[in-house]
Amino acid sequence: MNLFPIKLAGRYIFSGKNAIEVNVISWISFLSLGFVTACLIVILSVFSGLEEINIQFYGNVNPDIKIEATKGKSFLANDSLMQIIDKTPGITTTSKVLEERAFIDYLGKNHIVTVKGVDGNFNNIFGLDSLILFGANLDFNDPKSLIIGPEVSSRLSLYLDEENPVNLYVPKPGKGLITSQEDAFNEVNGFSKGIFRINDKYSQYVFANLSLAQKLLNYKPDQISAIEIKTNGNNSKIKQDLEKELGKDFRVLTKQELNAAFMKMMNTENLIIYLIFILILFIASFNLAGSVAILILNKKNQSSTLHSLGLNISQIKRTFFYTGVLISSYALIFGLVIGSVLVFAQEYFGLVRINEFLAFPIKFNVFNYLITIISVLGIGSIISWFVSREAKL
Repeated sequence: MNLFPIKLAGRYIFSGKNAIEVNVISWISFLSLGFVTACLIVILSVFSGLEEINIQFYGNVNPDIKIEATKGKSFLANDSLMQIIDKTPGITTTSKVLEERAFIDYLGKNHIVTVKGVDGNFNNIFGLDSLILFGANLDFNDPKSLIIGPEVSSRLSLYLDEENPVNLYVPKPGKGLITSQEDAFNEVNGFSKGIFRINDKYSQYVFANLSLAQKLLNYKPDQISAIEIKTNGNNSKIKQDLEKELGKDFRVLTKQELNAAFMKMMNTENLIIYLIFILILFIASFNLAGSVAILILNKKNQSSTLHSLGLNISQIKRTFFYTGVLISSYALIFGLVIGSVLVFAQEYFGLVRINEFLAFPIKFNVFNYLITIISVLGIGSIISWFVSREAKL
């Protein structure tokens, strides 16, 4: 490989006192590309931090595996089905749950909520007792015990009340003329024992005992909407085992699949921000194009001399191409250093804070650096190649 064009390109980057205009434009292109590189690595690291904190925040409220019926809203979790699930390697805890939208009424105030009936094992999967703001956790020995989300509490002015019941209603299935409220709705009542806070998704939830939810929906004792599972192994392998044993009547979802919509949203936002910065990077690269173009004009006589000494036109063009690539490389290194300092300063010292207790999330991620390197060098190389093609003697 002929290294002479690369060595010559290194001398051309900053051309000395006799080419001040070239130096100025080279510095401008260097600083602009370096600044955009630093911004890109910081922004990508911020999104990595946001993604991690949101996965922890939302992922912790989902089970490791969830089993649902492929047809209909409910199924019978009989002893034979539970034995198949319990004997599957890697499963530590199973919980029967029943979830449905309902109408809630308390002292004349009403609202639409999601009622989730759970059994005694649910706390081992969800850790609901650690999320209680006021009052007590769900009492599984009291069939009328309820705990409610913060938005439900706010809308109904309902806090802890063991005297005035909370009424829950769901429409009855069927046909024919409705002549009374009893004909139209199933109704149960319970008492608010506590208020929990998880996230916005659960702010309009009411947790109840499974037996109360089954009574509300007029379900059989084993009739539920899902089985939520905690594992200690490979969720993908456990999913395959369950699908093989349970057959096509059941749908088995891992935590990653339950979070699929959220992850898709996060990845879309990340992609949009990345594309915006690529556009900014492309615009900043016009400085690089100007630097290489002016260098070609400035070195025209020198290029003719080098050609007379035996350097062919292809090598001369490669010299200007390498000049642009080297400027991009130096700017990349400068930007990565500045960006890394900012990322680590934020990660360890929390310079920018959401509030006095929480620093803005940021995370070092090797993949972000690879994306940044490829982007900056790729665009810089493309711009340099197109401009260097115009070099003539």
